[in-house]
Amino acid sequence: MAQEPMNPSIITDLQSIAGEMRFDRAWALWLLLWPGVWFIVRAMQPRFPLRREANNRSRRFHRTIWITAMSLLILGFAGPHWGRVDRSGVAIGRDVILVIDLSRSMQTTDLSEPKPRWKAATEAAADLVRAARVRGGHRLGIVIFAARAKVLVPLTTDYEHLLQSLDELDGDVRPLEIRLDEAGVSGTRIGAALKLAVEAHDHRYPGVQDIVLLSDGDDPAEDREWAQGIAPARTAGIPIHTVGIGGTEETPLLLKKKGNAEGEQISTKLYEDVLQEIARDARGSYIPARRERPMLGEFFHRSIESLPSREFSDDAVEARRDRSGWFFTLGSVFFLLAWWKAPI
Repeated sequence: MAQEPMNPSIITDLQSIAGEMRFDRAWALWLLLWPGVWFIVRAMQPRFPLRREANNRSRRFHRTIWITAMSLLILGFAGPHWGRVDRSGVAIGRDVILVIDLSRSMQTTDLSEPKPRWKAATEAAADLVRAARVRGGHRLGIVIFAARAKVLVPLTTDYEHLLQSLDELDGDVRPLEIRLDEAGVSGTRIGAALKLAVEAHDHRYPGVQDIVLLSDGDDPAEDREWAQGIAPARTAGIPIHTVGIGGTEETPLLLKKKGNAEGEQISTKLYEDVLQEIARDARGSYIPARRERPMLGEFFHRSIESLPSREFSDDAVEARRDRSGWFFTLGSVFFLLAWWKAPI
């Protein structure tokens, strides 16, 4: 008789748990290698063929129980978390809005690694999100822009949602809301994006906010529109940290057209003077990544996380459920069973 396949919903649930599972002490998972080491040591010991087979089976059974018990206790000690829970409490941290340039010039592949500028920007932003996740409590948001700006993710402590949103961004196929409009407005409206980033902040908590702009500073309109985003940030007391991505020498870029139409070729480079002026006037820092991927995780720990933090207790703080108790309970049951039956 054919065995019935496993319920698809169960498989989906297991895949969801595996995708969400995180460990507070992931290094402890290395301890799970001890059964393999133990079996190797046992295999190298001399054999006693005269032992009764039943006794051997009993010993193997008890060893299996001991190994299961110790493995479950190790998993519990590693601190597994999955599933979501909103809990009230105090969240201490800073609020950071990541502003990512997705204009056409960011499609240029002039970095030391074979990737476009926009990809280096999203990877650097993800590096900052992961750094904020280490301690937790920090609220992050994402604004994307080209001809227009859009809030992609409002301020949140849901770091997995932030990382997923960054991973799904595609600078070659940009959202319609931010593309070049029919009036021919420049595809790099940095000022509008910075204004939107200021508005996206929670104005209940001044003094604990930051904006991080990832761009090449290339605005083909050359109308200094970017300067319009500095005044709102200064008024709100929000520093703007700028990250310069791209080569400092002119690089050709072929803009693709729909169908078989011949594309337009332009040249682009990193305009550091623009990004440096924004950072200077907005009391921020300039990070000259240039042709390398920006290491924003280190920058966050060093220059943002160490600053004064926000405290609030009236909002729900999203967190994963601690599941270590399950493993400790099962591990204890197997441990007591092995101890009660017989030693190895």
